[in-house]
Amino acid sequence: MRSEWIAAAIVLALLVAAPRGHAQTDDAVLKAAYIYNIAQFTTWPATAGARALNVCVNNGHPLWESLRALHGKPVGERKVAVVEPAAGIACDVAVLRAGAARPAAEGTGTLAIVDEPVNGYAGAVALVEEDQHLRFDIDTKEAARAGLRFSSRLLRLARNVR
Repeated sequence: MRSEWIAAAIVLALLVAAPRGHAQTDDAVLKAAYIYNIAQFTTWPATAGARALNVCVNNGHPLWESLRALHGKPVGERKVAVVEPAAGIACDVAVLRAGAARPAAEGTGTLAIVDEPVNGYAGAVALVEEDQHLRFDIDTKEAARAGLRFSSRLLRLARNVR
């Protein structure tokens, strides 16, 4: 298990340092890789159990196809399931567009990741472009509000931690 954490930390560090291409497909693949690695360094409430790790994203979102490629990959003891948000589906990760509204319920165990946030809600994690590199910001208060904790390794790699 320790070697898996070390390997994931190395991959995430390389992703943070990697320059971004200009092709939309490359951007989507890179952002999906960030989301996957961030999920690996997140601790969900025990109530999540052993069910699939549901990554909720609308099928019209630019990251849909790249996230679908992660379907079935392991995150700890769970497997990623990429699904569209709907009533009755518990979202562990909600991938939101810029300007999205904050999820209503506290303690839901949902990691809100906002892609290229603008003024307003930026989720517990915000994916941001800076100097042709993809970076991410973390809001620990927003994560705690959802009942989540981040690894100290992930916090050290973030551009900003609030």
